[in-house]
Amino acid sequence: MKKIYILFILSLCDPFAFGQQSAMLEKYRSMALEYSHDLKAAEKNLAASIELEKSARADLKPKLSGDANFQYTGNPLEINLNLPGMDNPLQIQGRDTKYGASLTLLQPIYTGGRLLESIRMAQHQHALASHQKEQLLSEVCFQTDIQYWNTVARQEIVGIVADYRNSIAALTQTIRERVEISLVNPQDLLMAEVKLNDAEFQLLQAQKNFDTGLMAFNSLIGLPLEEPTPIDTIIPQVDTSDSSRLTLAIPRPEIKIAHDQIKMAESSLKLNDSKYKPQLYVGVDGSYSSPGYDLRADLDPNYAVYAKVSVPLFEWGKRRNEKRASNQKIGMAKDNLNQIQDKVNLEIQTARLSLSQALDQVQLSQQSLEKAHENERQAMERYNEGEISIVEVIEAQTYRQNAEINHVQAKASAQGQYSALIKALNQYK
Repeated sequence: MKKIYILFILSLCDPFAFGQQSAMLEKYRSMALEYSHDLKAAEKNLAASIELEKSARADLKPKLSGDANFQYTGNPLEINLNLPGMDNPLQIQGRDTKYGASLTLLQPIYTGGRLLESIRMAQHQHALASHQKEQLLSEVCFQTDIQYWNTVARQEIVGIVADYRNSIAALTQTIRERVEISLVNPQDLLMAEVKLNDAEFQLLQAQKNFDTGLMAFNSLIGLPLEEPTPIDTIIPQVDTSDSSRLTLAIPRPEIKIAHDQIKMAESSLKLNDSKYKPQLYVGVDGSYSSPGYDLRADLDPNYAVYAKVSVPLFEWGKRRNEKRASNQKIGMAKDNLNQIQDKVNLEIQTARLSLSQALDQVQLSQQSLEKAHENERQAMERYNEGEISIVEVIEAQTYRQNAEINHVQAKASAQGQYSALIKALNQYK
């Protein structure tokens, strides 16, 4: 019944109200977003898509192009004509050099929808780039959360192991003093010293794990690897008491990307089909070249106004084949959308269930920790009274250490599941 109640609360709550967000974590999220190379690349991709959309719109406007040419002919054209009434034949000889310059103004009138569909395709690509950036933002925030809480947990475990080492050291000193006055067996001292060495080894291992974790976190947020970055001293427990209702979950960027891919596949179909429709252009050519009209040797201006119509007539079934292939790609994009929707729904429900179970584990670990502390206290009292052996005292201290580590790991897991639910509901901003 308790789990059902928690799941009901989680299904209605704003994820940011589930727990107290660390001010340091919020700061480091911003630093990670600012430093992320993937996000910088996504921003450049988004800027490029804007420029491509402007480029596609420019195709609607008239195109002005210039041309210049020079040609030398070794044997120019010659014509000899014997005309009635003329004693000598008429000779016409072409020039061996031709040169000039021209300007062409071309305006597309109808392209079968190619230009308009090219603009739509560029708009879909722009939307796709925007949604890819949104997806990366969510992933960077989630990765920062997980890395941060793991680092805090490792630091807390270092303190636990250090405290355990100190407890073993104090116990070893007590035993040593009793051995000196022959109150206890020297074997107890050997056993305690072995356990002390083991505690020292665990402390070194815990410190190494923390140092490497902190370096990985610094790398994520763009700080020098060796910098002692300040973090929370303990992992707070996830708090569900101040929950507010969530009206609608924000659509996931993965679903938006899938919709963009469907639109792009549809635009690709229309673009392919436009090649097989009539194409109409009008243009104006202006030239200044030699030889000029009437075979003049000097440079002369000239112009031409024209309309050009191109109509594909027979392509051996190519249009039909390309259309079928495009329809198949649209179907693939729709199947991909359905698959992503199923995956997102499963991720949300899994995150809710995992968070609920993680909260239960925190409570259980808290109860075990309290009992482990009491067990250690009673074991020390009974040992001082000579009722139990040193083995039972060491076991009690070991149980207490394991309970503390389990409690830290349970809190870290709960924070991780909480962040996973934020990501699943697309609540990162």
